[in-house]
Amino acid sequence: MAFGQGRLLAVPYLLVVPALVSLLLALFLARTVPGRQLLAVGGNPQAAELSGISRERIIVLAHVLSGFLAAVGAVLAVAQLGSAQPTIGADWLLPSFAAPIIGGAALTGGHIAVGGTVLAVILIGLIQNGLVLAKVDPYWVQFLLGGLILAAVWLNRWRAVRASAG
Repeated sequence: MAFGQGRLLAVPYLLVVPALVSLLLALFLARTVPGRQLLAVGGNPQAAELSGISRERIIVLAHVLSGFLAAVGAVLAVAQLGSAQPTIGADWLLPSFAAPIIGGAALTGGHIAVGGTVLAVILIGLIQNGLVLAKVDPYWVQFLLGGLILAAVWLNRWRAVRASAG
């Protein structure tokens, strides 16, 4: 709990850790061989395998990375709340899918935007908090997030079609 309340100058530790993890993840995906292989397998598994990349090893790496990031998030949630509850993240599923999609990750794989995802998380948090303060029904908040996801998917698809046509 002390970590959840602590600050580095004026910045809470609970903000420093995600910023540091995001920076490290962006560097990992952009500058390391396993990170580039992860994106290659995500973009086209068959081509990556023909290039000599072990698909099974990269899938295991993806699961390890996902588990590690989930553990970091869980530790931060417990530090903030001061207790652990098994149902605490039940309503975080839609935002966890919305943030990367709105942030610019390609649904077909092979491209991810860590910075865009961070900005999308901030945007989603602002929208959710604003709608809660405006006393909007939580179902409408989910509806709006679904609409944002559909708009981001449409925009992503539109850009892909335009790029392939021109």
